[in-house]
Amino acid sequence: MDNNNVAYKIKSALNQNGEQTNRLMLVLRTPPCEYKQCIMCGFDNNAGENVRLQNIQRQYQNGITEENFSDIKRIDFPTAGSFYNDRELSIESRNYLFFEVSKLPVDTVMVETRIDYLTEEKVKESKRYLRKDQIIELAVGLESVDDIIRNKVLRKGLKKKGFEHFADICNNTNSQLLAYILIKSPTLSEAEAVEDAVRTADYVYRIANERGIKARVAFKPMFIPEGTELEEQYLSGEYKLPKLWTTVEIVKRTTKLASYQPNSIFVGMFDEDLSGDRFSSNCYKCNSEVVDALKIFNGTQDLSELERLSCECKTEWEQEVRGESK
Repeated sequence: MDNNNVAYKIKSALNQNGEQTNRLMLVLRTPPCEYKQCIMCGFDNNAGENVRLQNIQRQYQNGITEENFSDIKRIDFPTAGSFYNDRELSIESRNYLFFEVSKLPVDTVMVETRIDYLTEEKVKESKRYLRKDQIIELAVGLESVDDIIRNKVLRKGLKKKGFEHFADICNNTNSQLLAYILIKSPTLSEAEAVEDAVRTADYVYRIANERGIKARVAFKPMFIPEGTELEEQYLSGEYKLPKLWTTVEIVKRTTKLASYQPNSIFVGMFDEDLSGDRFSSNCYKCNSEVVDALKIFNGTQDLSELERLSCECKTEWEQEVRGESK
């Protein structure tokens, strides 16, 4: 593994505060996640060993080289585990990253962490290295509002009480909240996947609204990383990937819920380069068109492109969902 270069980088469209702009995502190569129990996580494939401050410095500098930040308003720092786990990413490395971001014309920096490692003190220290006009967005993998799906099926090890404490920390540090929501966990049909994702988004918005904080939801259509328990289920035929129409329906329904959290929906389309081409799809006739429409929605938050989509396989999907719902 090359500890001096990020595991992956991508520039993609998103909507920030009603403005269509871009984000730069740098997946930092850090030591592997200590928790290591989620059945679908492939981030170990991005991990490194003995990653030190100088490696993080080189990863960052190499990652932003040749980037024109005139059209980038946000920078994301996923890691192989948790950004605020001191054993995975040192305090010095975190402070370095925030200080460097303070020099960029971005207004938001996103970091991901399990609640186990997050404290108000850590966030407040990070904020000291940013400009006053820059905001931290704290991201966590909620995945599902259903306790059985989240902790028995996916083995996330996150209670609702923990998520709500996460939201409290966002409130107390004037940070934004980002909740990842997985589309079609094992055991769910397409119809159940729609209901689960929409209910989860509704829960996130309610928790944020109660605290008066800004929140976003990032839907993640399931994909199959190598070396995971999910891969075993997929290869045995026990698990089937969701159709893209399921994601389209979830986005349409969630948009109606998001009136008090406008411009707050994002669809992650295999962003971390871990899928090995095993990801959510429709038929060959409409795949590219649907993916493109979802990417356009990320930037505009306008359903127009999604509403125009049509294909023979959509009718088949609708019939399947109706049958599952009976």
